[in-house]
Amino acid sequence: MPITKQEVIKRLGADEPKYAALSKMGPEAVPHLRALIKGDDMGLPAKATYLASVIQTEEAIEALTDAAMSPHAIIRVAAAAGLGNLSDRRAIPLAERLLEDNDAGVRKFAVRAASRVGLSTLEPKLRVIAMQDNVQALRRIAESALQSMSSNGH
Repeated sequence: MPITKQEVIKRLGADEPKYAALSKMGPEAVPHLRALIKGDDMGLPAKATYLASVIQTEEAIEALTDAAMSPHAIIRVAAAAGLGNLSDRRAIPLAERLLEDNDAGVRKFAVRAASRVGLSTLEPKLRVIAMQDNVQALRRIAESALQSMSSNGH
């Protein structure tokens, strides 16, 4: 039976969705997730963004890209947090964009995700944050991420 948008909304409506279980809805849910990401309700788009990162299809990556361009920081934060679920080079353009976001919270989650993904191509952006970011705590997080990446051989 096809997954409906209403079913996706119902499942995402939990206070703390179980994303691993929800990811079993699979690629069929992604068009609904993309529609939710572009919606006006701030809670559901953020949850839909994170769920897309767990599903990891090409269309799910496009959903994360939609979220990264959202005018709402909470949705961009969810995209940045979801980066850590991506394990390949598809994450690079998205990570680069989010590491340069105007919102410090978005940058913080992007730095943490970049560290977990461990893509060495992101090191120059992390170094800029570590040396020049206007938020001191974020500079320290970026320094720590760089140290972690170098000690893990990334």
